[in-house]
Amino acid sequence: MKTISQLLRALPWLIAIAALLWVYIQKDDVKEEQVIYNHQTLVQEIEDLGKLELVKYNFKEITEVKKISKEYLRFFKLGPDSKIAIISVGEATGCIDLTKIKAKDVQQSNDTIFINLPKPELCYYKLDMEKSKIYSLETNPMIDKKEFIQDAYKSAESEIREAALNSGILERTRDNAELILKPMLEKISGKVVIITERPESVKVDGLNQ
Repeated sequence: MKTISQLLRALPWLIAIAALLWVYIQKDDVKEEQVIYNHQTLVQEIEDLGKLELVKYNFKEITEVKKISKEYLRFFKLGPDSKIAIISVGEATGCIDLTKIKAKDVQQSNDTIFINLPKPELCYYKLDMEKSKIYSLETNPMIDKKEFIQDAYKSAESEIREAALNSGILERTRDNAELILKPMLEKISGKVVIITERPESVKVDGLNQ
C-alpha cells in the first residue's frame, strides 16, 4: 500500500516530466516554413515585372537644319535658303522586356539559378516640346514653313536617340538590370542568382543592330 501511495504522489511529476519531454521532441521536429519555387513559378514572377525601365537620360541639344533653295540653270536660286536652330530638350529610356523570358532561360544547378536576360532596349526617346524652343528661323517664302519646322523637330528628336546610344545607355541598362534584379530574384527564390545575357543582337526601337 505504501508503494502505491508513493506512486500516486509522484504521478503528477511523472506526467509533467513526460509533457516536457514531448514538447522538446516536437520542437526539434518543427521546421521553418519554406517556399520552393520551380522554374515556371519563378518565370511567372519575372514576367509579371513586364518591361522594366532601368535608366533614363536627359539631353539638351542644339539642332540646326538648313534647306538649300532650288537652283535653276545652275546659277539662279528661287529665294534664300531656309535655316532653323532649335534648342531641344528631351529624354531617352533604356529597359529590358522581361516578358520575353521563357522557361529555357532559367536554369538551376544545386543552390544557384542562372537567368538569361533579353538584350537591353531603347524603350523610347522623345522631345519635351514645352522646353524645346526655336532659337532662330529663316525661311524661304516659297516653301511650307510649318512642314519645315516639323521636319526640324523630327531631326532634333533623332539626335536625342543618337546621343542616347552614343552615351552608352544600353550598356548602363544592362548593368542596372543586374544591380536591381539580382538581389530581388535571390530574395524571391532563396538561391544565388547569376545573370547572363542572350547571345543575340541588341534591339533599338524595334530594329536589330
